[in-house]
Amino acid sequence: MRLWNFLKINILWVIILPLLGASCHRPGPEPEPQPQPDAYAKGLFILNEGLFQMNNSTLSYYDFTTGEFTENLFLDVNHRGLGDVGNDLQQYGSKLYIVVNNSNIVEVVDAKTVKSLKTINLPQKEPRNVAFLDGKAYISCFDGDVVRVDTASLEIEATVHTGPNPDGICVCNGKLYVSNSGGKNYPNYGNTVSVVDPTSFTVTKDITVAINPTRIKAYNDRYVYVVSNGNYGSVPYTFQKIDSQTDEIVKVYDLEVLNFDICQNFAYIYTYNFSTMTSAWISVLDLETDEVVKEQFISDGTQLKTPYGIKVNPLNGDVYITDAGTFTTNGDVYCFDKDGKKKFSFEGGLNPSAMLIDFGEQLVAKK
Repeated sequence: MRLWNFLKINILWVIILPLLGASCHRPGPEPEPQPQPDAYAKGLFILNEGLFQMNNSTLSYYDFTTGEFTENLFLDVNHRGLGDVGNDLQQYGSKLYIVVNNSNIVEVVDAKTVKSLKTINLPQKEPRNVAFLDGKAYISCFDGDVVRVDTASLEIEATVHTGPNPDGICVCNGKLYVSNSGGKNYPNYGNTVSVVDPTSFTVTKDITVAINPTRIKAYNDRYVYVVSNGNYGSVPYTFQKIDSQTDEIVKVYDLEVLNFDICQNFAYIYTYNFSTMTSAWISVLDLETDEVVKEQFISDGTQLKTPYGIKVNPLNGDVYITDAGTFTTNGDVYCFDKDGKKKFSFEGGLNPSAMLIDFGEQLVAKK
């Protein structure tokens, strides 16, 4: 349930209100995977949100070598659906973590086979996103909490309350940063990013930001970049930079950013106007100089209707952008080279959003 579902919830409010078990010798935490110098990308996982309350989220896979697209890989392997509104997809060690918001679960699967290892149930918590640090998974939940899960045992260890409707979460400088969106409290959105000490698992500071903070990413283990969605009307999107050494905002950009990804020292950013149903631009921001170095990243005239997700391949600079179209039919996935020229595209699932590049051994789907 991303921005489209936020809007639906807000409209409704306006109308209504004018394992794996641990053994005696537990394995140590798995390191977060990093592409090796001789690595190459083998494929792309795509998490398709589906439609709110339709229980039709899917996990797809596109094989770069063969060009084969598997629309519903999780179903093919596990013989059951993924759930209602897939919201985040991340890898840590040999496992994929699939956050399914409205089903109140995090599905943990083997990264090579996509075979389910455990369904982590989070009743009434509405999980949103996940980040990792030192063998722990930290899951932001719309009920106000961040949940800590051990990545070896896949057991819930603790929770901490951060603020109204935590959404984005990232790790920077040994700390957790959590955006408290207040997205379900329309028109009284949240306006803080909580800093959490992972050792004591307590909130050490709340940083005031623009209203409705959502997506959040770290850069160079020093800075944290935050998108605030505003109120989808009179208050625009805001892009902000936090210094993790002082936990203060050090820059507010003159850019209305809706979504972004970071690769090397560049942020690939875009906006979308839900009032006019148009995308104004997809640009490239140099994070070292804070200057936009490409105002229009797409250089070959390719037109996108509804950009919905973005992922950059760190090995070759390819940029993958999903297009949700009308939100009611299958969307598309586009691949552009580092110069902004389209390499290929394919039809994805329903509302394709989160993506994950597969750097591991060739995926084997056991049916």
